[in-house]
Amino acid sequence: MESLKLLSIVLLTITSSCVASSTANGGSAGYTCDKYPGVCTVAGSVKQNCCKKTCVNLNTDNLNCGECGHQCKLGKQCCKGHCFNIQTNRSNYGMCGYKCLNNEHCCNGKCVNLKMDILNCGSCGNKCGLNETCCNGKIVNLLTNI
Repeated sequence: MESLKLLSIVLLTITSSCVASSTANGGSAGYTCDKYPGVCTVAGSVKQNCCKKTCVNLNTDNLNCGECGHQCKLGKQCCKGHCFNIQTNRSNYGMCGYKCLNNEHCCNGKCVNLKMDILNCGSCGNKCGLNETCCNGKIVNLLTNI
């Protein structure tokens, strides 16, 4: 009886691996996750959820973010199952999970210090001109401010 269980486990593992390999390589052969849920949970798979017969990762899939069919809008990225604008979000700037420091602000996917950044002085995109600098978030003319 014990050897029969072991044989069943081995066959299931081999079948799941073949199914995962077949679907990962674009082949279907009728092995879809709605019929064979084990396809998505093969060891090492990062796409462990099944949405519309396809294995997906609900934590990172922009078309299935957090749940099947929930799409992130244009310009947003799925991070841990939530859609964020990675160009402006301090906890996910530029990419998921990358955080700005406490004194920094996210401008177009980069962390900057608005008090001294000459390209983002006081606000994103507020650039200092020739002979100007950023001082405490205000543009200051170096020739006239002494």
